[in-house]
Amino acid sequence: MGDNNPAPVQKNYAPTAILDFDSPNVKEVLARLHASPAPKGQIPALHNYISASMTAVYSIADTRAASETFRLNQGSCAQRMICLEALARGLGVATRVRALWLDKSFWYSRLPLLRNHLPQKTLMPWPQFNIGSVWTDFDEIYAPLPELAAHPAYDHPFTNAGESLFDAVRHIPVDLLGKLKNSSYAKYDIARFVVEDGGFFDTRDELYQMVGEQNSWLGSIVFNLLYGSRPIHRDTD
Repeated sequence: MGDNNPAPVQKNYAPTAILDFDSPNVKEVLARLHASPAPKGQIPALHNYISASMTAVYSIADTRAASETFRLNQGSCAQRMICLEALARGLGVATRVRALWLDKSFWYSRLPLLRNHLPQKTLMPWPQFNIGSVWTDFDEIYAPLPELAAHPAYDHPFTNAGESLFDAVRHIPVDLLGKLKNSSYAKYDIARFVVEDGGFFDTRDELYQMVGEQNSWLGSIVFNLLYGSRPIHRDTD
């Protein structure tokens, strides 16, 4: 587990079993991005590529390697975050995650058929990227939250009912950390969904090694029967 603001260490840059940017699948994507006019190494450019090219689906295989998600060309929010981290590391940008545990109510609108069967809390590894020697949260890869709040795509907090969390950070505050709590944009604060903050980890792999398997075999079967690999349902924001 890391401190709040340390300088990156080698583990923040290296390939891992989950962030396997040294695999052929991810190397192919990196080569394609290097050949494109998009600015190299910019996290928003990588995010836009994933958002535009990959189908958003329901999945709870949260330790799936980035290479497999790129092969399938579909992924959940967590899986697409993994892909973003892998590409960032492949371009020499250090990454790490913060272990946020979310209340089950965060998923009610996204998983209505499981509303009465969700665990009390679920793990959301929240990525950070070391940009210009500053650790930048996933929610601010496009702009600081006050700037997003000043010109939002829609005039209400993120609800998890319309667009996915992965896509929303482009143009709306997804303020799980309560950064806007005491500002004029406090209505976007959704930190109430975070029931536990487990701190920072240099890799997702280390986090999952510590917490172990999160999904029971029965829960996994039910989830996959109802939602597994299906395009996510989107209401209107």
